[in-house]
Parts: sequence; C-alpha cells; structure tokens
Amino acid sequence: MTKVTDDIPNDDPRTELARIERQIEDLQQTVRDLRASLNDAGPTDPEDRSLVISQAEEQEAIIAELEQRHRHLREQLGTG
Repeated sequence: MTKVTDDIPNDDPRTELARIERQIEDLQQTVRDLRASLNDAGPTDPEDRSLVISQAEEQEAIIAELEQRHRHLREQLGTG
C-alpha cells in the first residue's frame, strides 16, 4: 500500500500542494497499470483478479483522500 503522507513535516502549503499533486499522479498511474493488467495477459485466476481489483480500489481510496486534502490546501491558499 502506498504511503499517503511523508514523515517530513511541511509548513509551506504550496510545497505540500505540489507533493500531493505528484502523489496523485503516481497513484493514478498505479491504478491504470493495475487495471490494464486485468485486460492484458494478467491474472486469470478469479482470486488473482479479485486481488488486483482490491489493490486498485485501495489506491483509488487513497487518491480520494489526497484530492480532498488538495482541495483544502487550494482553499487555504485562495486558489480553490
């Protein structure tokens, strides 16, 4: 599972916003790759397919949390 936050505290909302944007992009690519593996010669066993789908859904849940934090930071900065 991907880590949502870094261990390094950051007081600059703009820097945190940029970090969150990178994390969202990375996670979105991970989800695309997981879902593509279902269409390619990926797992054919139903249990393996379920595992891949669960992994993609977990990543999407993390993305939703990051997007919420992203919106909050944009509002805080007056750019939302």
